[in-house]
Amino acid sequence: MPDSQPPLPDAARADPNAPIGRNRQFRLLFICLLVIGAGNSMLLAVAPPLVRELNLPDSSVGWIFSLSALLWVFCSPYWGRLSDRVGRKPIAALGLAAYAVSMAAFGAMVMLGQFGILTGFGLFVGLMLARSIFGAFGSASSPAAQAYIADRTSVYERTGHLAGLTSAFALGQAFGPAICAALAAWLGLVFPIGLIAVLAAGAAFAVWRYLPENTPPKVERPRGEWRQSLALINDRRISAYLVYGFALSVVAGVTVQVFGLFTMDRLGVAGEDGAELTAAGFMVNALALLATQMAVLPRLQMGPRALMAWGAGLLALGVGIQIAAPSLGALLVAQAVQGLGAGLARPGFTGGASVAVRPHEQGAAAGLVVATNGAGFVFSPLIGGVAYERFGMNVPLIIAVALLIGMTIFALRSRRLRNIIVDGPSPTDPTNP
Repeated sequence: MPDSQPPLPDAARADPNAPIGRNRQFRLLFICLLVIGAGNSMLLAVAPPLVRELNLPDSSVGWIFSLSALLWVFCSPYWGRLSDRVGRKPIAALGLAAYAVSMAAFGAMVMLGQFGILTGFGLFVGLMLARSIFGAFGSASSPAAQAYIADRTSVYERTGHLAGLTSAFALGQAFGPAICAALAAWLGLVFPIGLIAVLAAGAAFAVWRYLPENTPPKVERPRGEWRQSLALINDRRISAYLVYGFALSVVAGVTVQVFGLFTMDRLGVAGEDGAELTAAGFMVNALALLATQMAVLPRLQMGPRALMAWGAGLLALGVGIQIAAPSLGALLVAQAVQGLGAGLARPGFTGGASVAVRPHEQGAAAGLVVATNGAGFVFSPLIGGVAYERFGMNVPLIIAVALLIGMTIFALRSRRLRNIIVDGPSPTDPTNP
C-alpha cells in the first residue's frame, strides 16, 4: 500500500534496498516489539499480586490470558496472509493500535475491581475480554513485522535478522519489569498498564506515518487462499517446526504464568513486594535471552535443528533449577538459564520455518509461527494454574521438564527439520569478524 505521507527529503528518505538492520525500517519495527515486550512483561509481573488483591483465584492468572491466546491462534494466520495482500505497514499499525486499546481496557477493569464496582465472576470476565482484544487484533503486528523482515533478507541472513527483531521483544521484557516495579511502588499497580497503552498508541502512529512500504500489494486475492494458508500446517516443510513451536509455547505459558505465584509462595511475599521480585526474575530471564540472541547466536553458526535441541535442553535445566531453588538468588539463576535456552530455541524454530517456505508464502508462514507461539497459552492454564492449585507448586514445572526433554529428542531425531545453517556470514558485511 503506498505511503500516505508526503515525500521525504533525499537525506531522510529510507533506502528500500538498504540492509534491513541498518535503516529506519528495522528501527521502527524494533521499537514496536520493544513496546509489546515491555507491556507483556509488565502485565505478567503485576497479574499475580493483582488477582490476589482483587480476591480472584490463583488459576485466574492463566485463564485471563487463555481467550486472548485462543483468538491469537486463529487470527494470526489471517493477519499474516492479509499482509501479503495489502502490505505489511497497515497490518502492523493496526496490531499496535489494538494493543493500546487492550491495555487501556485492562487497566480500566482493574480500577473497577479496586473500587468495588466489579467483583467476582463479572470482574474476571471483564479482564478476560479486555485482554482478548490483544489476541484478536493485536496479533496482527508480529506476523506483519516478521514478513517485512523476510521480504528484505536472504535465506542466509534471515535467522539472524529475525533474532535481532525478537531481541527487541526481549529488551522490552528485560527493562519492562524493572520499570514496572518502580512505578508500581510509587504509583500503584495500575499505572504501568496505562503507560504502556500510551506508548503503544504512539508506536502505532509512528509505524503508520514513517515505515516505508515498498512491497506492492496483490491486485486480487485468489479464491481458496485462506485454505492454502492453513494447509501449510500439514506441509512437510514446516509441520515439524510448528509441532516444536507449539510445545515451546506450552512450556513458556506454564513457566511464565506460575513464576509469580511460585516466587511469592516460595519466598513468602505478597502485593508490591511480590510484583518487585517477580519483575526481577523476568528481567534476568529477558537479559539472558537478549545476550544470547545479540552476542552468542551470531557466533555459533548452528542450524535450526541444533539451536532447537540445545535450547530445549537448557530450558529443561533452568526449570529443574527453579524446582530446587531455595532462595531468590537461585530463582534468578534458574531464570537466567531459561532465558539462555529460549534465546536459542525460538530463533531456531522461527528461522527454520521461514527458510522452509517460498517467498510468496512468507506472510502465511509468519502468521502460523506467531499463532503457534500463542497456541500453548490456550492449554497452559490447565497445566499451570489448575495443576498449581490442585496438586502443588512443583507439579506444573515437572510437566514442563518432561515436555522439554521430549522436545530435545524430537529436535535431534526428526527428519523433517532442515539441518542447514541459515545465518551464515556475508562477505559484504564489514561487521562480521
